[in-house]
Amino acid sequence: MNSVTIRKATFDQIAAQAEREFPFECCGFIIGDDAVEEVRPITNIQNRKHAEDPLAFARDARTAFLMEPREHLAVLKEIDRRRLRLRAVYHSHPDHDAYFSATDRAQACSFDPDEPDYPDTVYIVVSVRAARFARAAAYRWDAAGKDFAEAKLELV
Repeated sequence: MNSVTIRKATFDQIAAQAEREFPFECCGFIIGDDAVEEVRPITNIQNRKHAEDPLAFARDARTAFLMEPREHLAVLKEIDRRRLRLRAVYHSHPDHDAYFSATDRAQACSFDPDEPDYPDTVYIVVSVRAARFARAAAYRWDAAGKDFAEAKLELV
């Protein structure tokens, strides 16, 4: 199992966001390079989309997330402008375990079901139960297995 290392301060920001946004899923990015590591929370618009069109968006934000597109794009532009990397995509699972679901995989492979949109990016899932952080897990693309595999998450 490969390991994924992020700073404890970075992880603490993500866990706090997940607790704040409970009972809804939170989402965002970790951007950086060898010297920089920054959290970029993104607004989850799943509740808004569900209210507008419950047939197309059957799930609400308690069990799904949809990143606000302008915020998502702004982070990608920032990465390009600052010459950083998209180190991780994260989201929470309120009152559920920290696993990489079939929906998570489908979202991570939105352009091609057999390849992730960001193949070098780690995906972090945070379990929050009763508004308290419970556990986190990291997942990395395994090109040989053509799927995501859990990686050891280390905080430094």
